[in-house]
Amino acid sequence: MRRFAACLAAFFCVALVDTTLAQQPQPQPPLQQPQEPGRPVSTRIVPGRSVANISVGTPIHRVFARFGRPSVSIETAVDVVHVYSRFGITVYSRSNMVTAVSTTNSLMKLDQDLGIGYRAETVPARFGRTFREGTVEEFPGMIYDARGIGFGLDRQAVAVIIVFRPNGANQVSGLLPGGVPVRPPITGFPNVAGLKPFSPETNFMSLPGYLRWLVHQASGTWITYAEAKRIVEEQQRSAR
Repeated sequence: MRRFAACLAAFFCVALVDTTLAQQPQPQPPLQQPQEPGRPVSTRIVPGRSVANISVGTPIHRVFARFGRPSVSIETAVDVVHVYSRFGITVYSRSNMVTAVSTTNSLMKLDQDLGIGYRAETVPARFGRTFREGTVEEFPGMIYDARGIGFGLDRQAVAVIIVFRPNGANQVSGLLPGGVPVRPPITGFPNVAGLKPFSPETNFMSLPGYLRWLVHQASGTWITYAEAKRIVEEQQRSAR
């Protein structure tokens, strides 16, 4: 009888454990972030290596597979320039390999402390003053050849950032004098001078931010924050 009672107790104990385990949620595999075709999966800029996970040295066909057809491709005597206006990204290639990547997209950052729209003095504060002055995609700029990165400046703000193989600036048309213009000028900007910033009529954005958004909606191109601010100031002066 004692042996029977012990076996019965053991049976109920095992059954209780099984029931408890059955009620517990089963471990789920980690969620995979969906990657929408043609959309960047990273906003990080790595000097000498990559922009938005487009790495220098990558076969250009991989860029096409990921981002789709460029807005325009321009063949130069040095390389081929593929412009993705929708993303504010330009990819340079030679012999079907990526040689440089540039961006005017304000979402792109170097460790969150430097990016498009930041003040020009943040560049030497981060990288030092061992740069050479030069042209970066039509803008006067600072080129750190040994670090594989260059900054084009629009007045007092960073307008474009380009990443290339260290000591390879002379192989990128956008870093050479008279380099190919990869972003044709946009005209006919919408007038936002009479709107109230940070209100429903501006989608709760600043006036320069709202202007940038409107231009992107109309043209698929992101203008720089510095350019948008200058245009808004001109519109406001004209409205007085």
